[in-house]
Amino acid sequence: YGGDDDGWRSLMEPARQAARRLVGAGRVEITQGGRPVEPDEARGAIRIRRVR
Repeated sequence: YGGDDDGWRSLMEPARQAARRLVGAGRVEITQGGRPVEPDEARGAIRIRRVR
């Protein structure tokens, strides 16, 4: 890898896809600003937490 971001940017979309699959399975929720959001509405940084 010759980029300047340590290669993490190329992993962001696959991680978001995995999070969407886990949301669909009811195992996690995606949050922004501490509130759950729909996966397709999330823009920018997200957090992933287990469903309570």
